[in-house]
Amino acid sequence: MSGGARPVMEGETDAPLGGALMRAEIDEQPERWAGLIPSQRDAWERAVALVREARPELFAFVARGSSDHAAIYGQYLVQNVLGIPAMLTTPSTHSVFGTTQAYPRGVQLALSQSGRSPDLIATAAALREAGLPLVAATNDAASGLADAADLHLDLAAGPERSVAATKSYTAELLAVRTLARAVAGASLDALAAETADAARAARALLDRLPSFVGSIVADVLDVQRIVLVGRGYSMATAKEGALKLMETSGVAASGWSAADATHGPLGQVDAGTLVVALTASPGGRESVGDFSEAALARGARVLEIGPGTVAGATWSLDAASAAHPELVPMLEILPLQLLAADLSVRRGLDPDRPLGLSKVTLTR
Repeated sequence: MSGGARPVMEGETDAPLGGALMRAEIDEQPERWAGLIPSQRDAWERAVALVREARPELFAFVARGSSDHAAIYGQYLVQNVLGIPAMLTTPSTHSVFGTTQAYPRGVQLALSQSGRSPDLIATAAALREAGLPLVAATNDAASGLADAADLHLDLAAGPERSVAATKSYTAELLAVRTLARAVAGASLDALAAETADAARAARALLDRLPSFVGSIVADVLDVQRIVLVGRGYSMATAKEGALKLMETSGVAASGWSAADATHGPLGQVDAGTLVVALTASPGGRESVGDFSEAALARGARVLEIGPGTVAGATWSLDAASAAHPELVPMLEILPLQLLAADLSVRRGLDPDRPLGLSKVTLTR
């Protein structure tokens, strides 16, 4: 399950069209998760030792795109599990402005599917020069980011050929969780067992998703605005779900914290809006429900991904509420990935190759 194979680049023609790649990569996620720890036990032990030896007062995340959404999850998780501040870096500070801040004693985790983006490599190098050891988690062990790291963790997602990231994203979530919990004292064996349990839950969920998603797609085929709302760990899902829908279907989608959504986003909700309410995570569930009720009152349709706490929801899917709260984002993103793929195809598009996008974004 080693990663590192070269992704298909924009303009290449050896991949089938019609979302076959994206659907296949969504479907294989449970098996990829199960291999994350066993495939590189020694690297995990060394990464945990590196973070502990750094005795960090700050945990910095370096990421872009979908990886940045995994970093949002990581920011919440590190602060809750390790009890230290965690920050999302701003790569343009280093790559555009050429500024490097003075950091307290810390450590950095760079997340990237390809490990190739120049601004991420520049940011990680700047933080390393400032004294923050670099752990990189990528799906390409031969990438520049992997080479620059003090310790590289392979996401073990295997080649990801669809432009829309799916399995590499959930692998990043699991990598962040594994590192934080192991540094806090959990054994790798226990974490591997928890991951295996999550993989089994994901397989059961994926087996029943096609019929559920299929029943929704026809009703939302012409939707032009989708608002996704979560809180805490599910903030990452709201952001990532919105990105998947935007890049594959061209729909105007946005992801919000329920705490912020009533300060503006509610104003764009009307009878033509689809609201995705992420209620599986107990942290912040009440505020997500409050926004959903306000959206229903404005005529929106609501898709609840959670235990059925939103009265009047148009559709409800209990995808993850039985999972450990820290594992909820890995499960609740799955229906949104499939919804993005199916909606794109039904709109006559190809989610494997969205117009104007390429697999590797070389941001400077």
